[in-house]
Amino acid sequence: MEEKDLEKLFLTVAQDPALDTDANRKFFSLLIQSTLRYRDEMLSSKGIVVTVGDVRAALGWLVPVLATGNMPETENNISMGLLDLWMDELKKREPITYRG
Repeated sequence: MEEKDLEKLFLTVAQDPALDTDANRKFFSLLIQSTLRYRDEMLSSKGIVVTVGDVRAALGWLVPVLATGNMPETENNISMGLLDLWMDELKKREPITYRG
């Protein structure tokens, strides 16, 4: 997964012009940066390639987890690891919140 592909994926999530706020830009920047770090770490330490599909799965879970606090039950360890990383990063950097 190339950085440009990842940025394109996140931009499709935020298509609505109403989402173009400073807080949302910070939110998506955090997600992109941590995703790239996760991708690089998974490849270098475990030889695992994180795919766009893995990121899409984690993105699909993100808003419900933010809304409910309930993590999904899944055997998709790659996407779940990414979601865990995002949640940890977001907790450190509160009050960045997604306004969708």
